Amino acid sequence: MKSYDEIYALISKSLTDRLTVEESSQLNSWVSESKEHRAEYNEVRRLWEKSKNLAFPEKLRTERALKSVHEKAGIVSGITYRLSLIQQIAAVLIVSLLLSSAFSYFAFKRQTENTYYQEISAAHGTRTNIELPDGSTVCLNSGSTLRFPGQFKNGKVRRVELTGEGFFKVASDKRRPFIVCSGELEVKALGTEFDVNAYNPETGIEVALIEGKVLVSAVNTTKKGTSVILEPNQLARILPQTNKIIKEQVTSAEKYTGWTNGKMVFSDDPIQKVIQRMENWYNVKIRLEDKQLEKYRFTGTFENEPLEEILNVFGLTSPLKYETVSAQIGNEGKYTKREIILKSR
Repeated sequence: MKSYDEIYALISKSLTDRLTVEESSQLNSWVSESKEHRAEYNEVRRLWEKSKNLAFPEKLRTERALKSVHEKAGIVSGITYRLSLIQQIAAVLIVSLLLSSAFSYFAFKRQTENTYYQEISAAHGTRTNIELPDGSTVCLNSGSTLRFPGQFKNGKVRRVELTGEGFFKVASDKRRPFIVCSGELEVKALGTEFDVNAYNPETGIEVALIEGKVLVSAVNTTKKGTSVILEPNQLARILPQTNKIIKEQVTSAEKYTGWTNGKMVFSDDPIQKVIQRMENWYNVKIRLEDKQLEKYRFTGTFENEPLEEILNVFGLTSPLKYETVSAQIGNEGKYTKREIILKSR
């Protein structure tokens, strides 16, 4: 297990988008180890997001700052931090970054045609709330990324790019439509609330409308059936390869929005859909070894439950059992994901 100094260094690098692939895997493993770790990570991120409203402190007491984070996250520890001079400097830098107003965003920025773009990601096992320049808000699900301009120019559409899953509350502006681009899909809205699930475009992208009206279109095609208008409580699903879009009624909005409140909701879902959501939520690799399980469908609502607990519950209503393979160090020195193997009893 890494020391707290090393963990806080990884958290600091994640907030400024400087993690390597291996470091990202290490941080994700630590975050997913316990509720306390998730609470601590979320508290640090919350402090970071509020940092732009605070003044840069001239002097910081590192131990007190770290202790404050633990107390706010509900973590009780008898550990006393005794840092070397170099460690103190590193820790002060970390906490300074959390409190400083020098960084209005911790996102990656790049200059393109006089417009800078930002990319904000949600670490696995966490959710991130973003307020866009026009007042629209986005909640990013675990392992998702949103790319958007630093400002939306007058007279032009408000265009953002999503990888993964996001719940959008769009500020109304009839002169500037709001467009979400994800894979081969575009969602066009004026003022509305909707969820876009594009974790795996190869198996299909889903758009669930909660409020307002949106136009869902497949790009790079003129075929019939590649655009639909959604009314509240309707779902659009784009089929891979054909780019055809089908429309369905939503029987439970919480199934598509519950994750914004930390809930994982399944409602008569096939095993493949269950696997996809759990892989993204817990940052694991799940392998279905027994095809017999494909005939079962699963229902349940889980809030802050370990993956193993969810699998145990599903094992009560089906012959499902599982084995766990720990993360391994590969040839290039990078950790693989923890693997869950699903079998039948």
